[in-house]
Amino acid sequence: MPELPEVENTRRYLIKAGLPGSTFAGADVGWPKALKTPALEDFVLGLLGRRVERIDRQGKYLLARLDGGATLILHLGMTGGLRVQPASQPAHPLVRHTFFLNDGRELRFIDGRKFAKMWLVDDPKDVLPPLGNDPLGDDFTPATLSAALKGRNAPVKALLLEQSIVAGMGNLYADESLFLSGIRPSRPAAKLSKREISKLTDAVKSALTTALAAYNISREEQWPDPPMGMQTWSIPRKEGAPCPRCGGAISGTRIRARGTFFCPKCQR
Repeated sequence: MPELPEVENTRRYLIKAGLPGSTFAGADVGWPKALKTPALEDFVLGLLGRRVERIDRQGKYLLARLDGGATLILHLGMTGGLRVQPASQPAHPLVRHTFFLNDGRELRFIDGRKFAKMWLVDDPKDVLPPLGNDPLGDDFTPATLSAALKGRNAPVKALLLEQSIVAGMGNLYADESLFLSGIRPSRPAAKLSKREISKLTDAVKSALTTALAAYNISREEQWPDPPMGMQTWSIPRKEGAPCPRCGGAISGTRIRARGTFFCPKCQR
């Protein structure tokens, strides 16, 4: 599933591909259920002639800011990805939506499992859920994370996945962050010490920036078709696999129905 590194990688890809400055000349929505607002006809007409001014990210959402004040919001779902390609280039067989650009290229939305979502709105606040601090921003600190976890006895892994606490965090990088910080995923969040929260804050940032560095390299080396997903975490996601730190066996469990992997020796 695309998590913060994958979504941020997509944002950087779209910028490098030159989507900002391009103008929409039309759109073909191949799976209408992906469109949340407005109605299909209004969505297509609302994009027509609009220039992309910049591409932002909020959590796992991509926001294409358009001239005139509108915003095209895209959520990649579980298997989504985007490509900017010449119209003459054969499209990936799982392209569900095609946005035609005024320069003969197309913005192609790949969505194998049809879980992606799209909105065209005047104000993103009208449709986006409450989002916590972005872990790549200056506002994500031990103090803000401590405040968000205060009094919460749920497993820390479960709370890291709440977008109102850490915007953009997903299952894979939550496990990686807890592994790097030496904290067991099932620990009640309220029982973490100040030192542990500080280590967790640093680990979240480290896990995400390490992943983005790998994506930055692959984007340059494999342009114009860099990978949309990579394995950039260090903890094995297989029960019984050796821990890269101590060599002990990795354990697997489920926390709020999410597959969770940890080292019972390294994580307390």
